[in-house]
Amino acid sequence: MQKLGIVLGIAGVVFTSACTGGGDTGLTGGTITGPTGSGSGTSGPGGSGSGGDGGTGGDGGMGQGGAGGSGQGGAGGGTPMPVFDPNKDGPFTIAEIDDKQWKASTGDTVPMHAAYPTEGPSSGPYPVVVVAHGFQIAASQYYGYLKRLASFGYVAVTPDYPTSFLGNDNTKATQNIISALDWVESKPSLQGDTKLAGATGHSLGGKLAIYAAKLDDRFQASIVLDPVDGAPSNPIDPNPMCTAPACIDVSEQLPIDKPTGFLGETLDGMSGGFQPACAPAAENFITFYAETTSPSLAVTINGANHVGFVDNTLTCGVACSACKMPTLDNATVNALSRAYVTAFYERYLRGNKGYDTYLTGAKAQARYVDTGIASIQSKP
Repeated sequence: MQKLGIVLGIAGVVFTSACTGGGDTGLTGGTITGPTGSGSGTSGPGGSGSGGDGGTGGDGGMGQGGAGGSGQGGAGGGTPMPVFDPNKDGPFTIAEIDDKQWKASTGDTVPMHAAYPTEGPSSGPYPVVVVAHGFQIAASQYYGYLKRLASFGYVAVTPDYPTSFLGNDNTKATQNIISALDWVESKPSLQGDTKLAGATGHSLGGKLAIYAAKLDDRFQASIVLDPVDGAPSNPIDPNPMCTAPACIDVSEQLPIDKPTGFLGETLDGMSGGFQPACAPAAENFITFYAETTSPSLAVTINGANHVGFVDNTLTCGVACSACKMPTLDNATVNALSRAYVTAFYERYLRGNKGYDTYLTGAKAQARYVDTGIASIQSKP
């Protein structure tokens, strides 16, 4: 029993620690083909291509093709920007690339994995989205987000920055995450526009992604997944030697003058039995949202637990066994999360207002609110 207690205690540290805090390349995974339709229409910023879910009309009104038709207006007038359903793969084919030897400016080796468009309705340069993994969760658990984003015409990359049970330097880890933009710049074949970038992350990675968006002007927007904040004063911090700037209360660094979004849950807000509070209520996503200014949104996913945002909780190891048992399945949480991340960047990096329906409007209400899956708050 004593050994079991030690194992459970270490697993709890995974999510309660407030401080959780150019080499050889090769293509992997082949290509993924997005959905195609019979209609034709404008797709992406510039260029023309095949529609999304197909059919004429759609939610946007006039026009053919696209999950939402082509009647949704974008920024600046002119030809309306197409709206594809963010819950499905987009119109671009994609490829993936690994670089195991990237050396960040911190001196750390930070392996990179990216998905990027290879063919589609528009050509590059493409916006870049960085996705930061959670504490002690494999970067590969977020590849699904990269593929979905790439199918919508983004260069999406996850940096496998190092973390440790012995303590983590939030400032250094944030610089390792930011270095993903430098890596993309070193790969011109990816056609990434690093001056039009988004910062996303989960848990510790969510906290650090918001901080990265504050520090680096190349990030123009940030949406994060159940971020957990913390500071030296945090009573749940098992590392009393962690002080600023190694440990940072990022919610206290808000607001930032950029669009922000927060997806989260409240099931893991309190400990119970052998299960720790993986995302304590005093440090959870709502505490971030409370400090933001417009535009910002917060989506509470009912019945999700802290780790339900990963691609597959069955294959992510001990980190995904530390939290409470969810009542909403992993596939539903992950699908909602991918869709929100995609719609958010279509709205705030590309300026396509047609995606408001998938964030706070009619589509979001029908899919998530009316069905009891989620509740939505927003600061328009």
